[in-house]
Amino acid sequence: MTTQKQEQRHGLRFSLRNIAFSHFCEKARWTLDYYGVPYVEYRSLPWMHIISMFRHRATIVAGPECSPFSTPFLTCTPGDSTADATGDRTIKLNDSTDILGFISDQFAAPSDNSTIDASVNLYSDDAATKAKILALEERFDLMIGPHVRRIAYYEIFVKAPRSVQRELGHHNNAGKLQSWLWSMFVPLWGWLIIKFFNINEVSAARSMDILKREFEHISQVLESNSTGSGYLVGSQFTAADLTLASLASIVLGVTHKEGYGAWLPPMTVMRPEGQAFCKELRQTTAGKHVLRCYQQHRGEKPPGSSYGYMFFGLW
Repeated sequence: MTTQKQEQRHGLRFSLRNIAFSHFCEKARWTLDYYGVPYVEYRSLPWMHIISMFRHRATIVAGPECSPFSTPFLTCTPGDSTADATGDRTIKLNDSTDILGFISDQFAAPSDNSTIDASVNLYSDDAATKAKILALEERFDLMIGPHVRRIAYYEIFVKAPRSVQRELGHHNNAGKLQSWLWSMFVPLWGWLIIKFFNINEVSAARSMDILKREFEHISQVLESNSTGSGYLVGSQFTAADLTLASLASIVLGVTHKEGYGAWLPPMTVMRPEGQAFCKELRQTTAGKHVLRCYQQHRGEKPPGSSYGYMFFGLW
């Protein structure tokens, strides 16, 4: 965990703007929590997050899948009074993988110094091992994250009752004004999500097939680890495990009580086919590994963290 001395040494203040129930935002949130880095979390809901992000939008986006309003969005502000020639030394990252790499570089315990009270590096100092971790992380970002999102949105905005859709805007997933607007216009928000992410019966079925194959592959990777540790690479929890667990969590029905960093509707409110798919994946070696990661490594927000709001605490 990060100590007060570490915070003083790094001299950084962090704020995280996100869509609370997003699994990519969960990846960034878990990273900060794992390393014990205090931060202010600003939560938003889809589409309304554009208002929240307008002043803080990225000037350089991480890739073609990102926009200036993409979340998670991490702002890292130096705690001292120095600045560069432009008067601004703020670091801005709007990609969960970039956030994971940056925070690991800043706060991981050095491999050659066991006297520092810090969490073990989620990457490795060994080049070959790190390459394996990065390759798996990239694969999960591409092959797990988008397909889990499509299935989740299909189950919620196409198949679930309107009451379930409205619930997403509550339970501290956003400020009171956002929650009210979400509930009032939830058919509109749902329609926009369905159109933007191309969500329909055919695309959802395709994503389910892809996820089944990916879980089979991941199970083989876990079972073939020669260390017998049960982790994806080597003998300890790494960025590959964190990425898989955070991005797969929603389709496995991981709830807030089980460690997910925001409220999600329980799988019991979904249609029988959705529940059966969740149970099937939970029974795989990969599914069991995700649940184990949440049980053993998720943790709580570090001391000093808080929630931030806009518009007099209503947004």
